Amino acid sequence: MEQKTMKALVYEGPDKYSLKDVPMPVISDPHDVIGRVTLGAICTSDIHTVKGELQNVHYPKTMGHECCLEVVEVGSKITHVKPGDLCIVNPGVACGKCLACKLGIVVACKNGGVFGSRGPLEGCHAEYVKIPYAHHKNGLIKIPEGLTEEDVILLPDMLATAWYGLKNADFKEGQTLAVIGVGPVGLSACVLAKKVFGAKQVIAVDILQNRVDMALNQGIADLGFNPNTDEVVKKIQEATGGLGVDVVLETPGLEETMAMSVAATRPSGIVSTIAVFSEPLVPMPLLDMILRNIQLKMGIQKSEGLEEMLEWIKDGKIDTKFMLTHRASLNDLEKGYKIFGDHEDGCVKWLITPYERPNI
Repeated sequence: MEQKTMKALVYEGPDKYSLKDVPMPVISDPHDVIGRVTLGAICTSDIHTVKGELQNVHYPKTMGHECCLEVVEVGSKITHVKPGDLCIVNPGVACGKCLACKLGIVVACKNGGVFGSRGPLEGCHAEYVKIPYAHHKNGLIKIPEGLTEEDVILLPDMLATAWYGLKNADFKEGQTLAVIGVGPVGLSACVLAKKVFGAKQVIAVDILQNRVDMALNQGIADLGFNPNTDEVVKKIQEATGGLGVDVVLETPGLEETMAMSVAATRPSGIVSTIAVFSEPLVPMPLLDMILRNIQLKMGIQKSEGLEEMLEWIKDGKIDTKFMLTHRASLNDLEKGYKIFGDHEDGCVKWLITPYERPNI
């Protein structure tokens, strides 16, 4: 490619980020792929990063780990994709050799990891992005014919994280579920629980009423409560015969939401948190948990369930496009970080379209 520089959103320290010119990525290993970003999205963990709330993120760093791309160049050992292919990008890549990779924890890979976060990888909030170790399964997934980037943009991160949270809680058909925090991941959990996992009852909880209403209007929640206006724990207990739900999926990672989760869970139930904790320690009501035999499970997704969920998207069984509330080009990404990060204008998910270069 003749182009030497590209536009990218660069993080340079807490609350310091802007669109800058950076060098174009180049093939440096036969397993590399370079792609033109055709659609991106902002993740809450991006907001945590630029606020300086995540440890061990070195900067300057190009942000972003949610995107689709058009392949423009491939290394000599890449055979499963070719220039022109439209692909979904996994938020993290695995070298396949380190201990974390052997344990299946891709995000902790010492040589790869998550794009635009901890580790060496530059992110995808840019015109182009390099995918190293692209030969490994699920690093790049071709978008099936008949589907658009909008159909699949939430698959590798939002849906996969929700999948992990439900699977980690050993969620079973016929169980009851409360989702505390129905942002994109929480809404994805509601979709999966209602449409795929066979939940008996799904309860959506959030301080943002538009998100509770969205879950109800989409038919992916049976009940919705707002802590600003409702006695949430009392209402959940009333809705479950005084017991509480079988499983709580917690997404914000705050002291008050963790305490609410425990109080809303039945004896011998499970609290499954998939939060990116921005505080180093979240106090827990441990005695209450011990006396009621409540399990706490936590962790990070392992890129599991992608093939199954992609088939469900193709079949129309699950659809997440209702969350895609905002869209603007890379030119306006600083504005997007502000609106998405501050929950303004009813924003649930901010999509990023390619950079628009001015006519000269």
